[in-house]
Amino acid sequence: MRGCFLTALLVAACAPAMATQISVDPRVEEEVGRGRSRVLVELRLPGGVRPEGEQRQAIARAQDEVLSRLSGTDFTLVRRFASTPYLALEVGPSALAALRTMGDVVVRVVADAVLPPAGGSTPRR
Repeated sequence: MRGCFLTALLVAACAPAMATQISVDPRVEEEVGRGRSRVLVELRLPGGVRPEGEQRQAIARAQDEVLSRLSGTDFTLVRRFASTPYLALEVGPSALAALRTMGDVVVRVVADAVLPPAGGSTPRR
């Protein structure tokens, strides 16, 4: 019984640390190793399903928190999204290092890519 209690206590103590690890796309690591990388940062939002207005407010708060913590690092804001929990950024080594410490507000960092329009050309007007 005592062993079960200690195991449960250990799992409970480690759970927050495990929940706050973020995933970083290997392509981002590679690109940042050469300079900078354009990325999408997925934000961690509290709670479950919410009304749209509350969801947008939660997204804006999480975005503000990430941008505030990135202050003083080598990043450029590319785009804020109002209705999806993401930020588009261009990051260098110090910004990526800072993002790694933000497991409370960041889920993952993935490489962003600029894609041409489908069909390879723009429509005629």
